[in-house]
Amino acid sequence: MNLFFRVLLTIYAIILAVISVLSMIVTIKPDVFLDISSYMYYNILTAGRGASFAMFFLSLVIFGLNITYLFSGIRMSKDKKGVSKYTNIGEIKISLNSIENIALNASRRLNGVKDTKAHVSKSEDGVSVTIKAVVLADINIPDVSSDIQVKVKNSIESATGVRVNDVKVMVENIYAGYKPRLE
Repeated sequence: MNLFFRVLLTIYAIILAVISVLSMIVTIKPDVFLDISSYMYYNILTAGRGASFAMFFLSLVIFGLNITYLFSGIRMSKDKKGVSKYTNIGEIKISLNSIENIALNASRRLNGVKDTKAHVSKSEDGVSVTIKAVVLADINIPDVSSDIQVKVKNSIESATGVRVNDVKVMVENIYAGYKPRLE
């Protein structure tokens, strides 16, 4: 959930908290409802067009937040742990963990790569892959990084049929060999 939706959710929660407190007070003391409704009628609704417009706008914002969270709840229920592909026979689900393993196998088989870590994130139209690599000392880093990108993208797309949007490579370290033991 991005920052914008978090801010909206906070505002929405505060509005609902105020409405809940008012409804609890009205339940305990029903005559408070008459006081609130008469205050709203005389001071807001009949006071002028500005106050009525503000009340309508506030109600519209609350309604918009309700609709937004209704649809975001439906949209967020999609599976975030895997990618679904539909064929004429049925649905195929491939976990993101499986795609990570394909990326690891493809990147580790390249000359000059000592070790890799992979992270796969799902998007609407495919996946994005981040590879963190440890390479050997005498290797051209841009060439190896480019090879990793091409090999990982081709391996994932050929093995799964899932579109790879991008492959980001970060060289975390240079492997210089074993350190001599001190005795």
